[in-house]
Formats: sequence, structure tokens, C-alpha cells
Amino acid sequence: MTAKSKAKQAESFEDSLARLEDIVERLEAGDITLEQSLTTFEEGVTLVQALNKRLDTVQSKIEKLARSASGVLGTEDLEED
Repeated sequence: MTAKSKAKQAESFEDSLARLEDIVERLEAGDITLEQSLTTFEEGVTLVQALNKRLDTVQSKIEKLARSASGVLGTEDLEED
């Protein structure tokens, strides 16, 4: 694994999400070339996939940690703000 890929893996969820928001803003602004748009879009898709994978992992951990009062493992819906 290269140093660059290790750095990308170490990037926090929040950093990745902020980068994705920047990408969306650039694409919505429409002030980049078609080639730049395609490259930027591909980066965004990669980020979305990585973020979804991280969310799935966190959700699995939460489900494993959720226990009923009787100590039985179960799942609970997360309350939305």
C-alpha cells in the first residue's frame, strides 16, 4: 500500500464528507471543463462509496452494542434529530 493510499484511508469521515461537499459545489457552479467535471464526479462517486461503507460499518457496530434490558442483543432504530 502506498503512502498516498494510507493517507486517504486515515482521512476522517468528516474530512471526506467536507471534500464531497466541495465537489458538489464545484459541479453545481459549472465553471470547470467537461474533463474536469468528469474527473471530479468520479472522485465524488468514490467518496460516496467510501462514506457509505463507513456508515455501514458503524451501523453494524451499533447493532452489536445494542442490548435489551434482559441483556439480549438486538437492534434498535437510531433516533433522528
